Amino acid sequence: MFKKKLLKVLLTVAVLAAVAGIVLGIRFLNRGRNVDINLYQADEGTVPNEALTALQGEGLQLVDENDALQLWVNFDDGNLQVVNRETGYVWRSAPTEEEMALEKSNKLWMNNLRAPIMFTYVQEASAANTKYSNTLTEEAAVTVYQLEKGVRVFFDLQVHRLTFAYEACLDGSSLRVSVPAGLVTDPGEVYKTSSSGRVSLDKDASCVMAEFYLFPNFGATRSDMGLQGALLVPDGNGALIDFSSKKYVNSQYVASVYGPDLSLSNGYDSTLRAEMNKTRVAFPAYGVIREGNTLLAILDAGETQADIVASRAGVQTGFNTVGVRYTYRAKYKVITNSSTGDGYLRYTSFAVSEPRQVLYRFGTGSYVEMAGQYREYLRATAGLTPLPQDGTPALQLNLIGGDRESGMLGDAFIPMTTFRQAGDILAWFHENGAGAMDVTYSGWAKRGESVEYPDRFPPAGELGGSGGLRALTEKAASLGARIYLRDNHLRIQRTQGLSIGGDTVHNIQGYPLFDGAFANSAFMASGYERSLSEYRSLGIAGLQEEGVGALAMTDYAADSAMSRRDVCEAQRALLQRMAQDFGSLRLASGSAYALVSGATLTEMPGSSWLTMLDEQVPFYPLALHGLVEYLCGDYMDFYEQRSQLLQAVALGGSVSFTLSWEGTEKLAYADTAAYYSTAFALWREDVLRVWQELVPYLAATRGQAIVAYETLAPGVTLTGYGNGVQVLVNNTDREYLLNGEAVAARSFRLLERR
Repeated sequence: MFKKKLLKVLLTVAVLAAVAGIVLGIRFLNRGRNVDINLYQADEGTVPNEALTALQGEGLQLVDENDALQLWVNFDDGNLQVVNRETGYVWRSAPTEEEMALEKSNKLWMNNLRAPIMFTYVQEASAANTKYSNTLTEEAAVTVYQLEKGVRVFFDLQVHRLTFAYEACLDGSSLRVSVPAGLVTDPGEVYKTSSSGRVSLDKDASCVMAEFYLFPNFGATRSDMGLQGALLVPDGNGALIDFSSKKYVNSQYVASVYGPDLSLSNGYDSTLRAEMNKTRVAFPAYGVIREGNTLLAILDAGETQADIVASRAGVQTGFNTVGVRYTYRAKYKVITNSSTGDGYLRYTSFAVSEPRQVLYRFGTGSYVEMAGQYREYLRATAGLTPLPQDGTPALQLNLIGGDRESGMLGDAFIPMTTFRQAGDILAWFHENGAGAMDVTYSGWAKRGESVEYPDRFPPAGELGGSGGLRALTEKAASLGARIYLRDNHLRIQRTQGLSIGGDTVHNIQGYPLFDGAFANSAFMASGYERSLSEYRSLGIAGLQEEGVGALAMTDYAADSAMSRRDVCEAQRALLQRMAQDFGSLRLASGSAYALVSGATLTEMPGSSWLTMLDEQVPFYPLALHGLVEYLCGDYMDFYEQRSQLLQAVALGGSVSFTLSWEGTEKLAYADTAAYYSTAFALWREDVLRVWQELVPYLAATRGQAIVAYETLAPGVTLTGYGNGVQVLVNNTDREYLLNGEAVAARSFRLLERR
């Protein structure tokens, strides 16, 4: 055993040495690259202020109204108020004077609370620590202009010579606020020349804006005034920060929409590389619930350069606040020594100049009603249509093909489930009444799960090769099963036949990101196109895509730079192509930008479990059910299988089951694969039993919107669907009674339509 491990270590050292040589070569070739590539063009579409009519007045003025809402703007400071005409409830972008009278913050933070726009800045691009300011502290001159629909509110900041603007109008029961990119400016670094000719930074005139907050206090609420409610943040599937919670918290909730932009990382230094482990947001929405009134904010544009920031009362001020923070200049580390990773932090000289828009929707109820509003938004903007309500639910199987084990004298392939054995597994489930099956096959390619993308073909000969896989797909079709191949069109592990400089994502300094680990948008699309005929010849039902849609990274390649927004759009287009080519798609990412018709989400966003959050809520599943099929995890990965299965049922989802013909002890020294227990012979009866328990529930709720969700007691939930079906889940150790209907401990029950 010791000799085997020693040989493996020596082989690893040799491989690392080879890789290091390649990396140094790449860095040598790219050492002269431009380190500050501007991805954003000037905004030519904004109507200049001079072409608009300036409105006269002072204080609050009614500027727009319809049957549902009234929009008022304060001509003195640029704040706004929205009145829900049905209920009379007023939503304000700044606290009332009564609320502010209780505040004990300093003058700067008193102004931060009262101002419609807050921002952070440095006086030179390489400064480390930012300062706060706002439109009130900066003594902004406010001008309100009439638009064809709504108004433009323009701020001319007198102290640091910045400008801001937002445009607001009513749209049904919503308020639409956009930020014209061309009207947001800062002076940047300003230099002066002394009488002796010496040039130096003029710190009094310089202002490099880092980020800005749009209406950071919209719906802000004090906890010491007795109001009931919560902040909704997009953590995992959704989470609440309760106004009445007594929990001690000393930090804000800050999360990047779609995760951090890895192109700002460098691979040397833990400070920026740690961005990979930060809380990521899968859907760009947040909200406030106050006394049964709801405000849902949806980032409709600019979300790829945004963070959601929430504060509990007592952390930063005496208010509970949640809002959006937009990046204006990106912060990164300039590497000055590639051998040590030494360098310095700085902000880009260019601004992130792209459209930003927030859609505020108003209503009554709870996060359940807000999820319904988000569902309607997805239908309108993402092209998602209701799923069919008929058809048979499909058993979700993951089959493990194989992997390799590296050795001094060569690699050995470990077959876990040959294509013939996979057919036998499907036949057993078919013969025992499992019905339809969706089967994802992993480890099918060259070198199994240690496939070196993009070198995936042909299918592993040890599993049966192309002929064996074609025979499996034909047999599966006869059994009512569909075969999907797990694949990854983003990851690059083998550079032969491609250009590191031309085919990979580049970081902000112009180097291949993590030494060329990720394919750029063009290579992902062309790689899929090259593989399509091979996929079709195998007779598969589609792909399980692991990479596209999972990471959104700005591409700073000098000759083909793409903003993060453009990268997201390109990835979405590729996913739509995959779904259209096969009629369906399985997707590991749950990010909202990746949602396409025909996709099944095989994973849902995971929670950060931050202590500042009071309650995890199923906002995202409630919004998606009936539009997109989703799985809530793999049964073999659950640490408490019964409890987590019941949680999936409460959320309206299904689960998958991972199996292999051979026992997982064979993977003890595999290069990549890591499973706990998946042997078909051990698990088949349990899988069939669990699946047969799920079928009636999945059939009754298929294609239905979730219209109600309630926690009746700790561990007991009631989920209501559009067709009147209710699912009562009892995830406790005791029987539970609801209106005479009993559900056993650790069980669930379908209730009659009501």
